[in-house]
Amino acid sequence: MKTLTYSITIDKPKEFVFKKMIDKSVYPERAKAWGEGMKYEGEWKEGAHIAFFDETQGGTKVIVKELIPNELIKSEHVAMVNTEALEIDLSDEKMKKWIGSREDYYFKSGGDDTTIVEVVMTCDEMFEPMVNAWSKALEYFKEVCEKSE
Repeated sequence: MKTLTYSITIDKPKEFVFKKMIDKSVYPERAKAWGEGMKYEGEWKEGAHIAFFDETQGGTKVIVKELIPNELIKSEHVAMVNTEALEIDLSDEKMKKWIGSREDYYFKSGGDDTTIVEVVMTCDEMFEPMVNAWSKALEYFKEVCEKSE
């Protein structure tokens, strides 16, 4: 497993940034780093499952392991899903390696009403090219946050 960290500073308070991160209407804007039409089903609460997917390729399902509002979200990838967000059997060896990957978000005050968002991914190194899209996703997310009131 490899740990990869991505961060960005956003000119908004962390309470605002946290709310935007879990806002279902904002998700497609940041997730377009992986493709158009991305969405999720589920709730951002501890112990809940969330399926992240698109209607052409499917996606992945996480369990929210820990959530402290305005501070952190820790999740683990537990399944692959089809284009309707239903779990699928893992016959693909590559996808079996994805299960167990960690995705954690941290929200830190940067002073002067700024927030440092840090995303820490722990996954098999074969997924590094895919998760490197977090750099672009955070840029999109920053744009959305800073344009919003």
